[in-house]
Formats: sequence, C-alpha cells, structure tokens
Amino acid sequence: MVPMTRLKQPYHQKIRDFYDTLAPEYDAMTSFEQRFIREKPFFRMLIERYGIRTAMDAGCGTGFHSLLLAQLGVKVTAVDLSPEMLTRVRDHAETMDLKLTTLQADFHKLAATVREPVNAVFSLGNSLAHLLSAEELTDALKNFASLLRPNGVLLLQNLNYHRILLQRERVQSIKDNGTKTYVRFYDFTDPLVFFNILTIDRQEGSIRQTLHTVPLRPILLDEIVPLLRSAGFSEIKAFGGISMEEFRPESSQDLVILARTAGEVGSRSSTIA
Repeated sequence: MVPMTRLKQPYHQKIRDFYDTLAPEYDAMTSFEQRFIREKPFFRMLIERYGIRTAMDAGCGTGFHSLLLAQLGVKVTAVDLSPEMLTRVRDHAETMDLKLTTLQADFHKLAATVREPVNAVFSLGNSLAHLLSAEELTDALKNFASLLRPNGVLLLQNLNYHRILLQRERVQSIKDNGTKTYVRFYDFTDPLVFFNILTIDRQEGSIRQTLHTVPLRPILLDEIVPLLRSAGFSEIKAFGGISMEEFRPESSQDLVILARTAGEVGSRSSTIA
C-alpha cells in the first residue's frame, strides 16, 4: 500500500519543491563536469545521424544535456518544473558562453506553450518516472509527439525498473564530495517507489543529516511501447544506456528508448515491431 500521508502535498508542487531544494547541490551529486567528456560522442552521433538542429530537453535539471546539445550546435529549449534548476541552467549557459532558451512548464502543457516544432525531444535522467499514472505518461508522450517535426526523434532515458524491482536493492548509490556524502536509496511501496536522497554533512566535528523524498512510478518496457504507439510513434527501439548498447532487462542500468515518427534507426538494439 502507498503511504498516502506522503502524497498529500499537490503532486507538481512536491516535485518542484524537491528539486528546488536540491538545485544548489545537484551538480555535485551528478558529476556534472565529468559527464561532458563521457557523453558527448554519443550525442554528436545522434545529431549528425538525424540532422538535429533544434531540440527540447524536457526535464533538464541543471542543464547538462541542454548545454551539451548547445555545444554541439543545436538550438535548445531547456524545460523544467523547478525554477531553481532553471536558474542554474542560465548560470551555466552564461559561464560557458552558450545560448539557449529556458521554459518552466509541466510536460502536459508543452503543446499549448511551445509554438515552434523541433527536430528532437530529449527526456532524460529518469524524468518520466515522476508521472504517477499511465494517463499522465500517455499525455506527456502525446505532447512530445506534437512538438516534433516530421521524421523527428524522441530519446527517453529512464532507470531500468525491471532490474530494480527484481533485485529490490534499497541503496542505489553513495557519493562523496568533500565534506558531504550523498546516499540515494529506495523505499519500495507498490505500485510506487519512493526515491530518497540522504545528505550527510560533516562540518567541524559535527554531522548534519538531511533527507529529501519524492515518489516515482516505475516504467517498464512492456508498458511504454504501446503508449508510444498510441502517441503516434511508429518506430521504437530499446537500449541499455546512452551509448546504445543492447538492452538486457535483468542487468542493464538504464532503459533508453529511441523513437521516430518516421524513418529508419539503424543500430544494435532491441527492436520492437
């Protein structure tokens, strides 16, 4: 049973508050600077293969992928529910001398808010798991489809919840950064998973602990494929990570989906007919 006392706060407000609070430390938690070297080759490949000139980064966080795309010459709109995250995006863009547009919006309002279609929509970093029903997920996917130009590309990256629910390991990661340690862990409360970030701050002999929690709804491959089809995507392929390796349900870290409204996607992958 889901502990409803933890869900009383309006859903969107809870997510916004969660990320507003985390925004000042989010880059330290996610190895912001190191990821540019690791992920840039794969995004350059996507941009060149599909002729991506304009893109939306839906659920951008502090803007890592938005900035990476901008570095590679793409005109980017960075979208997030958290105004504090978007402030970090703009700060990063100014520091890195990059141009992009920021937009605070819910996924279900994108089609009504954005007037100019794009070549690609990216929704990465497990953003879709914040949608707590199949109806909300379907609505978001339809909004993504409505924003894409003909032959547009949709790239989704979520955690591989098949593996997570199978293994039910509570601790996801432990990361040290100076005097602080960030522990990411789960509470399993079917049908949701509560995602927790425990920050342990050691200062001058004292220890301070802060816990932030947000509900997530696991997204599985068997669910999202028909929802993508109903949203208008006719070609869908699954991978085990951003580097486009084969998706293995019981061991892959991520579930990455590459979908197009038309055209062919050629790569080693799990193909869904």
